[in-house]
Order: sequence, then C-alpha cells, then structure tokens
Amino acid sequence: MREIKAGDDMYFTRTMAEVLEEQGFLEDALMIYNILALTSPSDEEIGRKIKKLKDYALTRRRKKGIFKDK
Repeated sequence: MREIKAGDDMYFTRTMAEVLEEQGFLEDALMIYNILALTSPSDEEIGRKIKKLKDYALTRRRKKGIFKDK
C-alpha cells in the first residue's frame, strides 16, 4: 500500500473503492471504505463491504497458515 498524501482524498470515493476491489487491490479498497465509513458512519453498504473484505482477508490468512484460531 502506498503512502497517502494531501489531496488524495479526492480519490476516496465508493466508485474508486469498488474499482480497486474488482481489480484485486483489496487492501487499498478496504482503506478507502474505512475512510468513507468515518465520514458516513450510518452507511450500511460501506459497513458490509468492510466486513466482506475483512472476512476474506482472514480466510486467506487462515488458508496460508499465517493466522490460526486458538
């Protein structure tokens, strides 16, 4: 993930997050969804997207053996 600079917020849109997600840049998409959630905390769709990406990341870590349940 690259460093965030001043002015980058103009790219932090739901559409950009969706494009990144479709292209497989899941961490970047998640970062944007998290920022959007801060500015729109009642938006349930953003919350669902965040949960979906976090669940996917957790599943991938478990499959790779990086993270194991205790």
